[in-house]
Amino acid sequence: MWITIYYEAMTHFQSVFIKNLRFLRSQRELSQIKLSELVNISPNYLNAVENGKNFPSLDVLQRIIDVLEVLPYQLFLEHPDNQSLKKNDESKLLQELIHLKQQFNSDIDKIAQKY
Repeated sequence: MWITIYYEAMTHFQSVFIKNLRFLRSQRELSQIKLSELVNISPNYLNAVENGKNFPSLDVLQRIIDVLEVLPYQLFLEHPDNQSLKKNDESKLLQELIHLKQQFNSDIDKIAQKY
């Protein structure tokens, strides 16, 4: 049962990544072929990533991030309509990041108080 839960979580994680990757690639008007050239991977591999058949290594992931000129978390945050990923809408992303940082700090404080 634990394996099933883990698999489902990875599937959701991967689907969020794929949705964001496709959105960011299209925002920059890059075809799969052009992005694969810039990232130095085969077009077939990028197609497999965007279709959920493969997941990129950390090295490939870093190259994708560099080429798309995004912060790493932008590929992994779930957005209902991807509107907050637009280049001109950085304030929403910054607000979201500040909120996550505050929540993280609050959680750390709670844990520290226990010890």
